Amino acid sequence: MERMVALSRPGQFLLWIVAAFVAIGILVTNLISEYRSPVTRHALYVVGVPEKGAELFFGGKRCSVCHAVNGKGGHVGPDLGTIHPGRPAMGWLATVLWNHSPAMWNRMRGVTPPQLDQQEMAHILSFLYQAATEDHPGDARAGELVFSIKGCVQCHAVRGEGGHTAPELSQVAASGDAVAWVRAMWNHAQRMVGPISSKLGEWPEFQGEEMNHLIAYVSGGQGRGEFDARSGSVLRGSAEHGWKVFQEKCIQCHSVSGEGGKIGPELGPDLDLPHSTARFATILWNHAPAMLARARQVSTVIPALDGEEIKDVQTFLISLQYFEPSGSALLGQRVFDARGCARCHGAKAEGTHEGPRLKPSADVFTPVSLASTLWNHGPGMWARAQQLGVAWPALESADLGNLTSFLNDSK
Repeated sequence: MERMVALSRPGQFLLWIVAAFVAIGILVTNLISEYRSPVTRHALYVVGVPEKGAELFFGGKRCSVCHAVNGKGGHVGPDLGTIHPGRPAMGWLATVLWNHSPAMWNRMRGVTPPQLDQQEMAHILSFLYQAATEDHPGDARAGELVFSIKGCVQCHAVRGEGGHTAPELSQVAASGDAVAWVRAMWNHAQRMVGPISSKLGEWPEFQGEEMNHLIAYVSGGQGRGEFDARSGSVLRGSAEHGWKVFQEKCIQCHSVSGEGGKIGPELGPDLDLPHSTARFATILWNHAPAMLARARQVSTVIPALDGEEIKDVQTFLISLQYFEPSGSALLGQRVFDARGCARCHGAKAEGTHEGPRLKPSADVFTPVSLASTLWNHGPGMWARAQQLGVAWPALESADLGNLTSFLNDSK
């Protein structure tokens, strides 16, 4: 059985930071509460390897034998691409794994599950998180109705049908390319605010899936292409590059976790930002008049975003919602007791004859390390809990930050 990677806090702290760059899910909860410059601190957020997670899921670890992701894979267990992560997503994913493990192990009787170390677990969790953000195809017929109702048809044509005072739109989102669509909307919206508001009497706003349907209609109902299981390309965009673009073009007006400009709203992890590209485009479009008015007030220019920059920025902002925030060691001790962990591991996690000592420990606890420990040793824990007549404790996503803070506390 593989041993979980042990990272000594004093001796391997630098190595831990490097590991965080490699695996999006590995986050030292104590670290993010300390002061860092924006570039250093957010570098912990921006690099993920969902592609490696996809390779493990569909390849080496054979998770796809039982589970599908957006329809690709087995059907013994649920499709993991249909999950809708709560917040914080890292804590939510680890909590769901914990809470559903007994039922999964009962289903897997006689089957030896693959071992996952911390880094492998982090890759798989980041892949599943991004899989849940995949854009789903819109309804082209509904999009044609949106095109008419919102007044787009008065100026624009689609495949020759409609107005001709503004550009033809059928090539903007060719093959259902939502990224090209949102990029065009961002770069041209500020020039459209005046003419459209004047012609229609108001700025048309989109709701729900209307933008997604509109993209489907404009692109002729063409799909987004096949999901690439090997690369895990369910969410295009580089969060690392998105952070660089954000610093270059966005941070003058917007802040992240309090750092940056105050002209526009805070865009940190507390913002309820939609994951799909179409819904992201909806927010940008609906707020275009207010953004333009504010930019004029402060005599600044809304920057153009080229190539994949708009998607990279979105991916960066979404990645901020992935991590577990710092918790309270005091609250963590209460959770540890209330959830029944102290029954086997002791009130201070010092260990008993029924469960091993968890603290003090040379290891750094994170949601990922808890998830990988559960996966590798959980069947034995479940069997022991049944022998003792102890109910499997149910966790909430908010518990993870507090629990890890408690377990990492040296007191």
